[in-house]
Amino acid sequence: MTHRLPVGPFLRAHATTVAVIAAYAATVLIWGTTWLGIKVSLHSLPPVTGVGLRFVIAGLVLYAMALAFGVNLRKHAPPFHLVAVLALTMFGINYVLTYLAETHLASGLVAVLFGTLPFFVFGFAHHMVGERASKRTIVGTILALGGVGVISFGGDMRAELAYIACAVIASASSGFANVYLKRFADANPLTTLPPAMLLAGGVLLAWGLGFEHVSWQRALAPQSLEALFYLAVFGSSIAFYLNHWLLQRIDSGVLGLSALMIPVLAVGVGALFGGEVLGVRDVAGALLVTGGIWVALSRSRKREPEWGMELAA
Repeated sequence: MTHRLPVGPFLRAHATTVAVIAAYAATVLIWGTTWLGIKVSLHSLPPVTGVGLRFVIAGLVLYAMALAFGVNLRKHAPPFHLVAVLALTMFGINYVLTYLAETHLASGLVAVLFGTLPFFVFGFAHHMVGERASKRTIVGTILALGGVGVISFGGDMRAELAYIACAVIASASSGFANVYLKRFADANPLTTLPPAMLLAGGVLLAWGLGFEHVSWQRALAPQSLEALFYLAVFGSSIAFYLNHWLLQRIDSGVLGLSALMIPVLAVGVGALFGGEVLGVRDVAGALLVTGGIWVALSRSRKREPEWGMELAA
């Protein structure tokens, strides 16, 4: 049965329930697997160069989509401050720190640590737009932060703590970007995302080429190119577009539940296909973080803030 669902001004087509479910599942699947893709990419490309190439390609792909769909880029151009904020926080700090974290931590654990994103969204929403977090959110935050502590303590803590901090700061940066972007909910993703991606990608690529050593023989190897293509086209262009598409059609709180599924999927993918070994401490910490997220996002039907979340991966 086809249902008419509310859409933004730029996407007027009526989506079926099947289409919404398919888009939701595709977003979770893509962002749940890109964490391993980042790990593979890091074997041949240094982190800043890798992020730069990823978003230069992703921005060009989205511009090509905009031209294919007949979007008037000049008429619907976003304000520069929105482009600059997204470039700095969503595609810059967020992804550089995520890539750095994966140079020393398992991809699944980085995904779990990044799963603290909902809490940062709630916190920034409280201070930026006056939304108050519920008791359930506070309890969930405590559980999740306890999980981060379990992962952090033990082993060579001095070596790991800096990279754990990178993942959590990346999550905070993305949380800020989401709340800021929420003010522009009606913006067309095909005019908003490409310039922000190209701005971030261009600056980071120039920085990487200037200060990082790139082995082009390894970077141009088939496995490296496959990982880069997957991260740029699927993990960035398609996933971010689908996320915007869903925000215009379903409750943003429902979309935010993907934050529970993505880390679990990423841990499984890393263990099954990436050869990553998780210790008891890592699994216990991951369960605490995931459980905390579940508690925080299990909203009652009373009035509570609803926020859509674009995850990094």
